[in-house]
Amino acid sequence: MKSLWKVSSLIIIGLIIVSGCSKEDSVGPQTQQTDEQALKQQVTMIDSVAEYSASDEQTIDDGGIQDPEYEPLAKAGVDYGTLDNLAADSLYPVKWGRRIFWDQIVRNYDVTIIGDTIAHVLITKTVTGEFWVGLGMRSGDSVFVDSIIQKPFTETVKRKVRFYRIARTENPLRNWVPVALTMVQGYTNAENTFSIDSVEISAYSGEINATITNPLETWFRLGRFFGSVPVFFVHDSVRLKVYVSSSSDSAELVYLRHGIMSGRLDRRRGRMELVSTSGGSGNYQRVYERTFVVGLPLGVSVARFNAVVDVISYGSVYDNAEPFLNEFWGAPYIAVRR
Repeated sequence: MKSLWKVSSLIIIGLIIVSGCSKEDSVGPQTQQTDEQALKQQVTMIDSVAEYSASDEQTIDDGGIQDPEYEPLAKAGVDYGTLDNLAADSLYPVKWGRRIFWDQIVRNYDVTIIGDTIAHVLITKTVTGEFWVGLGMRSGDSVFVDSIIQKPFTETVKRKVRFYRIARTENPLRNWVPVALTMVQGYTNAENTFSIDSVEISAYSGEINATITNPLETWFRLGRFFGSVPVFFVHDSVRLKVYVSSSSDSAELVYLRHGIMSGRLDRRRGRMELVSTSGGSGNYQRVYERTFVVGLPLGVSVARFNAVVDVISYGSVYDNAEPFLNEFWGAPYIAVRR
């Protein structure tokens, strides 16, 4: 029986990462398209690309203010309590989070055809929203929110996809297939006081052990090949470590986000631990680390996700006058239930 489950898991993996099937199983009669038009269309309709891309903004969205750390199905919102007779300077941040304006996301697709057989599509999204900081107090297990600071933000989110030409038919949609994609990188358009230098990803299963210094030039192949998108089984442990350069004397708030599917309500955010600090005033190097356990929602056997390292400036939360400053990198992975 155990062998049967292993065979079933391998079949499922093969179907999801090798097929790269489209949301439309067949391509009917089409008006004449150029290669560029076809490639722009494919990044939105081929599951092996579209699911990762759609997960980008879903993964970083909190839906409003949340506890500093929270697990799936947490309800975003405000639990107003009684804060009578408290001075304003007695209040402090107790909850925070992004609220993305989903109907205002702008997506652009820039195609570069290299020679005759390779094409790259740069997906660029402009994501707007507000970063909410709930000011209040904690008393035991209760959280009282008195007021909310709303900080508008605009983030630029990028990822590349590589295509190979496989045919020369009259229908360009049949001529190209996606073969690899990069990590996702996002950053606020305001000038940051920090930058991500590198991210280390390692799994106890040995599925991956990599150091990334350039997210948009780090490619993951689609398929079970060397350098492919890593596949983890439920309950596997994966460690992420991020190296940050900063001019701020206050350490950043760094979160790990993972296992969040596009179109679902479950969200999660876990604080990464500051494990070392070097340098001095105006030029700090900080290292943050956290291990997560791979999971899947109930009823789901296999899914595509991003593991995102989300770095936020200290002042984004603790200084009402400072704008929301952020940078995040995310690596694709596949989770499979045994």
